Amino acid sequence: MNASNQEVGQDPKRIPTIQEMESWDDEQLLEWIKNIQPKIFRDNNDVLTFKAARISGSTFLDYAGDTDFFSKTQLPLGVYGALASLAQKVKKQNDQSDQTASQKRKEDETDLSDESPISSKRRQKYKDKEEEEDEEKVIQLATKANKRRKAVKDMITQMNDSLDQHSDSVDPLPGAVDKLSDPTLNHTLDFPFIDSIPERFNELNIAEGKWLYMGRTIFEDFLREVKEVRKSQVYRRCWLYGTQGFGKSHLLAALVCYFAAQDERVVYLPDCRCLLDDPVSYVKTAMLFAWADDFTTQKKIMALRTQDQIEKFFEYQENVIFVVDQMDALISDGIPNRKMALTLYNWMIRFAFFHKAILSFSANCTTNFEVFEHQTSCHVVHVYGGFSETEMEQWWKQHKDIKLGEYSRNKVEDVTGRIPLLLNQCIVNRKFDLTAPKLIEISNESMAFAQRIKSTTTKYAWEWYCDYVKACIHNKPVPLGWTELIELIDHRYFYQRYQGHDYIGGYACGIVRDAVANQLLELDTKFIKINFLASLRDFIDNRSVVGFIVEYAILASIRSQGLRACGAGNEGINFSFFTSQRDIQFDIRDQPVLYRPRQINYETIDGMIGFVKTPKRTAKGEKPTLLLFPLQITVAKNHSNSYLRFLDEYRRWAEQQLLTFDIELEFLWITPDKRDIILHPPYSPWPRHQERYIPFSEISTDIWIKYERVERAKEEKGGGEREGDN
Repeated sequence: MNASNQEVGQDPKRIPTIQEMESWDDEQLLEWIKNIQPKIFRDNNDVLTFKAARISGSTFLDYAGDTDFFSKTQLPLGVYGALASLAQKVKKQNDQSDQTASQKRKEDETDLSDESPISSKRRQKYKDKEEEEDEEKVIQLATKANKRRKAVKDMITQMNDSLDQHSDSVDPLPGAVDKLSDPTLNHTLDFPFIDSIPERFNELNIAEGKWLYMGRTIFEDFLREVKEVRKSQVYRRCWLYGTQGFGKSHLLAALVCYFAAQDERVVYLPDCRCLLDDPVSYVKTAMLFAWADDFTTQKKIMALRTQDQIEKFFEYQENVIFVVDQMDALISDGIPNRKMALTLYNWMIRFAFFHKAILSFSANCTTNFEVFEHQTSCHVVHVYGGFSETEMEQWWKQHKDIKLGEYSRNKVEDVTGRIPLLLNQCIVNRKFDLTAPKLIEISNESMAFAQRIKSTTTKYAWEWYCDYVKACIHNKPVPLGWTELIELIDHRYFYQRYQGHDYIGGYACGIVRDAVANQLLELDTKFIKINFLASLRDFIDNRSVVGFIVEYAILASIRSQGLRACGAGNEGINFSFFTSQRDIQFDIRDQPVLYRPRQINYETIDGMIGFVKTPKRTAKGEKPTLLLFPLQITVAKNHSNSYLRFLDEYRRWAEQQLLTFDIELEFLWITPDKRDIILHPPYSPWPRHQERYIPFSEISTDIWIKYERVERAKEEKGGGEREGDN
């Protein structure tokens, strides 16, 4: 492309014409993008990722402003969003050039009007044609909106009119409310927006323009909260606020369908990110659906050209309901054009000011609290975590064909927090994988937050953060002062709810709990103590949480008291964390170290105690002895064979160690009450070795007593352990 530009003397940074760009192949397009916006790609990996998509100039233009399309390149949000905006910029600038040229033609025609009677007729012909095309476009969009709205209304009223049970609710369409609140029912509904459907609503084998909704028990309660806001003389906005992945978007879309079935003027914006591309067109599309039964008003809507005109339009309307999803996208720190995003945010707040609005926020930044916690006109509905017990039961029934593999249901529910988004993300090839990329991503995000607090705040702030996380892990009252220290809370995954007379802490999912606890175990030796067991009784019915608490209590005991089984009793053991096997180095002699994996959901071992024993007298050719005690802590009666997995996984690592050391191996199982030793013959490259089962009582009498009390209480309650739980 550079060569051709140089030949005709053109600036490689100029905006090309539509015809020019449509003639480009993918390489020419990439070269132009790098010239006009050198910083659009963060690094060479981004360039290679975009190159692999093989997007030509014509394709680039066809999907101008379509972030859903550009997201399929697998580039980060900031990059693919900027690409979509750049394509939109090219189209807009060319459209403006065409309009300028058209205006010039009209002026020329005006100049000739006195001289040529034919020019007047030609001008009128052009005008008539443009008006005819505009009218046709209005009719097409109006027809589409009317058809979609009718389909939504028919489906919801059909729910209400079915012969199933009706509640005693005073709500309109009570049968529909029941069914939208019933997790035993799945509904395929028409999406209440006539433009493209956001990616998060896409499902396999669902027809275009439709989406899948599973009834949520919270729907009826949420509807009641919304009704209170609509009746209130104080509240103007209802915020649906909570952790990511709960299903807030689906809840809002169902609410819009319910309102649409009652002929309410509901303006629904399902994805605030799209406002960054073309805010006027996006809002007008939502307005056409709201006034689908009023063609006269739809014509007025299509004539709106600016944000000010839209704002003025809403000022003179009555009984409009705004439902806006993902408002946090416009105030997030990571948004590409933050200034523009904040301007759009304020614009939406203004045009919704004289009406009632239902807005959603994902808890992903401290700004969220600043937005509404101190506004008396705002009512906040908090939603945290994932599915309820009933909803989870139905989810399992609907996914009975998914193979559990080495996991139990309890483990899957604990790791994902029953969060719909995470449950779906950890299904890979019709099988559960708790090391799926999305789970790794959020564990890394949560650990990075902890590291930032440690490295950038004061000692007091760090200690407060550790206390807050501990309170959330144990579901105990959070420390005082959280309203003044909200920047120390990772709101994406940790939260507090007002219960009784206290704010009780909680966490979104087990993957984050484990990741942050392991991170704090590494960063702060005081974070975990044996009294970690204090809340054990509160989780009597959740074996995964019991296993987590016991594991960390035992690690605390080993760190402070040592482990007699490996010759380190009453001395304490230092911890060292490893990412890969090559990080395990034995440069300290005659002093045990517990090597703890950083990887979350690492099934092989919970740690490995190792130290080099140097003989007092060394014969010629004799090597020092490396004592290895890989260990697995478990409360389960049935568990995966970590012993064999360790032998296979660490085979090559052992071969490298044997070049320097002689190895003595003993695999330790730390279990509630089993005491046993199993001898094993050599298993190359491993020498003769043994498995040893160590009961909790041998680690700590206090741990054993507290654990036994919980087990006894569970038996009295009549609960049984589910097979395969940790």
